[in-house]
Amino acid sequence: MRNKYNYNELVKVNGIGKKFGKVENKLGFIIRKDDFYNDYYIDLIFGEKDWFDENSIERVLGEKRNKTDKYEIRLCTTKQGYELIKARIKEEEPISNNKFKKIDIYRKFQRDNKSYIIIGWKSVFWPVRNKSVNILENTLNEFKNLEIPFQYVLLNENKITDIRIMESIQNDKNVQIFSIERKIKMNNIRERKNKNDNTKNTKCND
Repeated sequence: MRNKYNYNELVKVNGIGKKFGKVENKLGFIIRKDDFYNDYYIDLIFGEKDWFDENSIERVLGEKRNKTDKYEIRLCTTKQGYELIKARIKEEEPISNNKFKKIDIYRKFQRDNKSYIIIGWKSVFWPVRNKSVNILENTLNEFKNLEIPFQYVLLNENKITDIRIMESIQNDKNVQIFSIERKIKMNNIRERKNKNDNTKNTKCND
């Protein structure tokens, strides 16, 4: 399972520690994670080391992404959701390096008398400080309150563990259309064996 926070990452803590109780707005460094309980052991600055639930932790420096890394990006939402994103982008134009002017994938489909839109980018730089990226992700965060379903997937082409999925599918699972597969495929053994047999049976004439 991918950790939401990195080891030695600086975080802000607001919550109740298992050993020393309540903490408010304190900074600390991640030491390790307990995968079973989904807790993090944190070395608090000017405090004690303690275990905190993931919901008590907040990233301080923003999400870390290498500017040289490229991503595969996919989004599926309703026509209403797509139009809302477009409207938010239009409100802020002009935007330098507007990712919505460079969409690689655009598809529509109908299901249960509803219209859905799929958009995507192939092998693209996806910097967190890009204005159009920020508008997209901030709007998606609003979708949950607006009950607009979506599935949003980011896949780092350079780092196999860097995968991020945001989704709101409780009211409509028709948007849950993406799956991620990263695996080593085996070549056809029978075909390889036949080739080797043919090689052995070939005679060399002087």
